[in-house]
Amino acid sequence: MCSPPLVGRDTERRQLRKAAVPGTIVLLSGTAGTGKTRLVQELHEATDSTVLTGHCPPRTDPFPYAPVVEALRHAPIPAGLSPLCGALALLMPEHGDLLPPPPPPADRAAEHHRTYRALTELLSALGPTTLILEDAQWIDPATRDLLTYLTPRLPANLTLVLTYRPEELPRAFPAAALAARTPPGTEHHEITLGPLPPEHVHTLAQRLLTAEASREDAEHLHAWTGGLPLAVVETLRHLAQPRGAPGEAVVPATPPIPAPLRDWLLDRLRSVDRNTRRLVRAACVLDQPATDTQLARVAALSTARAEKALARAHQRGLLRSLGPATLEPHTPLLRQACYTSLPRDKRRQLHRAALQVLGEQTEPPHARMAHHAREAGLLDAWTDHAELAADQALARGEDTTAVALLRDALTRRCLPPRRRCDLALKLGRAALTGISAEHTIALLRDVLDTPGLCSAERGELRMELGLLLLNQASRNRSARGELVRAAAELSSRPALAARVMCALAVPRSTPDSVATHRRWMEQAVQAAQRSQDPAVDQTVRVNQATLLAQIGDPAAWDVALPRPDDTPPHRNPQALARRREFSRASLNLADAAVILGHYDRADRHLADVTGACDPYIRESARVLRLILDWNRGHWSDLAERTEHDLRSGRLAHLHSVTAELAVVRAALALAHGDPATTRTHLDRILPGPANPGPTTTHHSPTDRAGHINHTGPTGTATNHVPPDHATPDYTVPVRAFAAGLLARMALAQGDANAAWQRVEGLVSLVASKGIWVWAADLVPGIEALLLCRRRAVAQDLSTRFRAGLRGTSAPAAQAALIRLEAALAHHNGQHDRALHLYTEAEAAYRDMPRPYDAAQVREASAHTHLAAASGQGPGLGVTTLQAALEQYTELGATWDAARVRRLLREHGLNPPPARTGGSGNERLSPRENEITALAGRGHTNREIAALLHLSPRTVETHVANALAKLGLRSRRDLTPPADP
Repeated sequence: MCSPPLVGRDTERRQLRKAAVPGTIVLLSGTAGTGKTRLVQELHEATDSTVLTGHCPPRTDPFPYAPVVEALRHAPIPAGLSPLCGALALLMPEHGDLLPPPPPPADRAAEHHRTYRALTELLSALGPTTLILEDAQWIDPATRDLLTYLTPRLPANLTLVLTYRPEELPRAFPAAALAARTPPGTEHHEITLGPLPPEHVHTLAQRLLTAEASREDAEHLHAWTGGLPLAVVETLRHLAQPRGAPGEAVVPATPPIPAPLRDWLLDRLRSVDRNTRRLVRAACVLDQPATDTQLARVAALSTARAEKALARAHQRGLLRSLGPATLEPHTPLLRQACYTSLPRDKRRQLHRAALQVLGEQTEPPHARMAHHAREAGLLDAWTDHAELAADQALARGEDTTAVALLRDALTRRCLPPRRRCDLALKLGRAALTGISAEHTIALLRDVLDTPGLCSAERGELRMELGLLLLNQASRNRSARGELVRAAAELSSRPALAARVMCALAVPRSTPDSVATHRRWMEQAVQAAQRSQDPAVDQTVRVNQATLLAQIGDPAAWDVALPRPDDTPPHRNPQALARRREFSRASLNLADAAVILGHYDRADRHLADVTGACDPYIRESARVLRLILDWNRGHWSDLAERTEHDLRSGRLAHLHSVTAELAVVRAALALAHGDPATTRTHLDRILPGPANPGPTTTHHSPTDRAGHINHTGPTGTATNHVPPDHATPDYTVPVRAFAAGLLARMALAQGDANAAWQRVEGLVSLVASKGIWVWAADLVPGIEALLLCRRRAVAQDLSTRFRAGLRGTSAPAAQAALIRLEAALAHHNGQHDRALHLYTEAEAAYRDMPRPYDAAQVREASAHTHLAAASGQGPGLGVTTLQAALEQYTELGATWDAARVRRLLREHGLNPPPARTGGSGNERLSPRENEITALAGRGHTNREIAALLHLSPRTVETHVANALAKLGLRSRRDLTPPADP
């Protein structure tokens, strides 16, 4: 295998090359694996002298002069050596024909002296030579004595380089003391190698991996290996091999340990004494910083033996100190290699010892104890400690930690049914604020099948399941079925029943009408009053405000909501509950404010969410801020931020959040003239005809599929629950946003029927629910009815839209309604009325602000001006189009800008060109940029093919792809690049 690239050693390499001159001693030190051997390899290229290398073997009975003999084995033995060099014949028999005859035997001391003198003479006779002796910590006594003799007599032609691990040097050989023995005028240099910093690990990863490694990958690998070059290189070489499925992390959370690296680490452990090994193994089993007393007790060592073992482990770099009294394995890599090498019985024994030692603390760490109990095979203790640890985590507001502990405990086989039910209930409550609910949903369904549960127990489990399906999984229809059944099962427990009913009161994508939602809320209020529980009253009031806000009722902003006090939440469960309800209320009201168009109000509520302890609320709030940036036209780096979050593994199971991210990314892609990316993201929300998913048209509050036959909150739920399809049915506003984009794409392609079909089901659902404030983004599809010659249907929807907004406060829907009425007036030939309404709609959009919608209204009003001035010249219509073009250009809406430029050219104007050449368009490939630049100058496909040595068919394909990316219909829309 070729040597790894030398990274992060530029300074040391310069030092070594400068130091490696004749008559010099170089001491190169560094702990095991720091790359000393790799660095001295540089001397083969850096010097013109002969380079001889020998290694000190790690043997208990080493051969005398072993590294020197190895180095001289391939040396060019010169002629004319004195008879003294015959003393080397027995050491180097392969050179016997080149050496003088052996001298007569002498006593041992004399023979040693002759050997020292002979080797010194031979090294001097070789001419300019660099002698490298590696791993001097294992130097044999004869070689040690030879160096003691050689150093004061160092030949002028010889460079002596010693590499060694300072922590393993024997006391009898202080290598640095050799420098004091050199004769006057002899130089000596000391170079020390340490671990690599993260930035150099990143450089190595970029050179050795086939996949692109991020800085986060490098930091993770640095933490795993401690920056040790040997460990980094071996791990990267292993990761570079073909493995796993596409999309796997470049550096996994727990990287695999290659066999050579594992054996090297275990050899380091075997090189220390038994007590030190026991102490290191105890540290690896504890897997957390521990005191020396804890390590000694787990390792079953006396205090005296433990002290000596600790000193040796620390000296050898096997343990590291994290403070004055705590230690841990030096790297996670070392810990993993050591731990996995332990026999099963030994491992269990150490876990039992760790469990006992940790249990004696004043505040036992139950999470760690649950782990040790499980690994020790003590299953009851595992469950007990897991539940206690989860209770502690919930009290601190660390719900994600509690979910992991409880979910792990519920995987235990043969768990008693009662205990299983209790743990599942805690898990369901904890998971509501987390960001990964899929496994919890499956566990709750499994526990619901446990025989012997009473109705109220099933109701509580079903409530937690329904809330998870509703919030995290976005499976609203399945959630509704579970919650309706839970409401009936919890009739004897008003506090829980109130929670269920107020959840059903919040409008979702189910076909329930506003009246049904209000009835659920009335029943929730009554149940909360019966419970006489202040916490339940807070929950109901939050959902009451949410209901009113979602339907655009101005009374929403007057509901008295729970306000957090200054009590630290980790000390007071009631304070934590109030803070959570306040964060939930703020998030819900911010969400409604974004939908309605009250953006300043949304800002205020999002500010109240800042610092929320629940991951679900934090992530949801962050995505709402991205939606606000889209609406307000703050598009700079919005695509990058959205893509980053979409690729984030932490949000993979938070379907409602990823749906909002996907639709924002789709909207940006469409505005930027990338319809392919738009379709890719929208397919996640509104699947195509082959997989219709949750976009089925609803004509009444009753689901025609027959999954739930429940006509209101006072009826009785059937025993049939809808199947839990994996496809989420996202909220109506999210689906409406997506459908509106698809309608605009269909209209751009001249397919008005398809545009209407994209929104038809959602229009029916909005009408059946009576929540017209959700219809703002559906207007492009409704306008398509006018092109389908279905004016009466469009007029009827406009009338129902206006009636539905009566008494609401919804600026976005109101502006969209005015825009629709303007389009109807234009279609009816009422141009003055249409222009008046378009002006009113544009002003409403700018007040929110929604500049992209305002620019679209400005463009629509230009069409009305042009129609009104038919036969009299374009006049004001062209001026209005130019204003719309400026607005689109300022936003970066290249798709819309290209459309307006085409219209302006149709009316005889030559608008400022869109830059498709010069430095190039970032959405086009270099070849596409090159071809569009030539096409924009008027070259034909055949001419471009001749210029670029391509086939005309290839040029045609590139032009078609570029037009699609830029949202252009014809190559005539391509403009020449601006002069630099």
